Amino acid sequence: MVEQKYDTIFSNSDELVKNDIPKLIKIVRKTLQSPEEEITDLIKNLYNSIATIKEPSIKFALYQVVTDFSRAHGIIPYIAKGLLQKYLIERDDFTKFHSTYASGKGILFFEDFLTSEEKGLVYYKLGVHAYYLCLFEESIKLGQKALDATITEARIQANTIYLVCNSYYQLGDYEQAAEYLAQYRAFSLPEVKDNVNLTEAMLHSANGNYQIAISMLQKNLQQCGDYTLLHVVNRLITLYSQTENLSAIEELIQKEEKLLSIPYDTPFEKARLALYSRLKGDYYIHTEKIEDGMKYYLEAATGYAKVDLIEKESECFRLIRGTEAICKLRGQNSTFLKDSYTLNLISPLTNYTSTYDNSNQHQHQHHLKGDSKDLIYLGHNTYLHLHELYIQDEHSTRNLSNRECELLNLLLENEGKIIQKTQIISSIWNDAADEGSVSVLMTRLRKKLGKASKTIQGRKQGGYIFKKLS
Repeated sequence: MVEQKYDTIFSNSDELVKNDIPKLIKIVRKTLQSPEEEITDLIKNLYNSIATIKEPSIKFALYQVVTDFSRAHGIIPYIAKGLLQKYLIERDDFTKFHSTYASGKGILFFEDFLTSEEKGLVYYKLGVHAYYLCLFEESIKLGQKALDATITEARIQANTIYLVCNSYYQLGDYEQAAEYLAQYRAFSLPEVKDNVNLTEAMLHSANGNYQIAISMLQKNLQQCGDYTLLHVVNRLITLYSQTENLSAIEELIQKEEKLLSIPYDTPFEKARLALYSRLKGDYYIHTEKIEDGMKYYLEAATGYAKVDLIEKESECFRLIRGTEAICKLRGQNSTFLKDSYTLNLISPLTNYTSTYDNSNQHQHQHHLKGDSKDLIYLGHNTYLHLHELYIQDEHSTRNLSNRECELLNLLLENEGKIIQKTQIISSIWNDAADEGSVSVLMTRLRKKLGKASKTIQGRKQGGYIFKKLS
């Protein structure tokens, strides 16, 4: 039986072929050519056997075989199943959350070929994914579809209802948020009580009842579990800041030992930890502990980068570059600014000061805001502002994310030379990305450049070349 052959092949796969996946794929494809079984049975047996494998990279490669074989032979249900399993593996890579959401939505083209249980799972997973990316309207639609499908696991059903509740809250529809919160309250899971208390406090805060919200959160702080603790602290710091209770923020920070001892594994938890650093940065800047504030902004940016929250990462860098606090540090004996690693992160384009004297640049700069020494001319009346990191033309300004800046920096540094995608991956992601990430980043940068996007040209042999326009 082919099924027994798969069991034999996969029994030692994690140990024997982890570093030789192509060899395993070749063996599996040869097995799929067996004349002893029907084609549908061949792919079904392969799909079921993959579940026995532990190593994600091997499973992902084999699910790719499932989808490829199924496409070639028109077995649509297993195209859908293979795509679903690939997505569930891919979404564990927190550095590619934007690109994996786009690929995950591709499953919906085949949703009619999934079981009701599988539909519920994919809607729920995509709904959580959309919420994380701040696509709250999409999150609501996907969450409601998940509830209409079959979800047998109580926790997933509860989490879906809470997902829709939080999405409505983020959209400012507090009445709908309260309705879904009432449904969520009915579940007897251990985390429900903490989450309900937290959300009720958030709803009071949204309606301007700050003191009621603070009182509820303070009470919750004494009894909530590890999962909710960080969120409660972040909400309290935000409310204390709004009510100018700086001493209460200091007291919370002084008691952070337990908070920082908790392991944070999910992208939500990591993002909340980054927010905590960001809020600490705000507090230290407000209390004129400038260097501490800058360090926590940098820590927050690093945290956001690890979970692909590019806009939040960029916001932290803009706070570092744009705030008056950084100007104060420039005139001080600051170890923060003297650290070369930090300086490279907050001023990634300082190598281009030599281009300021470009005569073609000066003739266009009289109508742009900012000193001429801060600008690099890109062509089509478009400039790069070095220190505040935005693109500016005669019509508007567009802020750049840190990664967009790094990519433009790399292109400027190698003007006239072809830059391969592998070089970009190595430089920007330290090899922890794929060519799809490069394409997405390049698309975003070109959009920000507007007419000057013509400075970046793709090459048939691969890669990109930057040529400045006159």
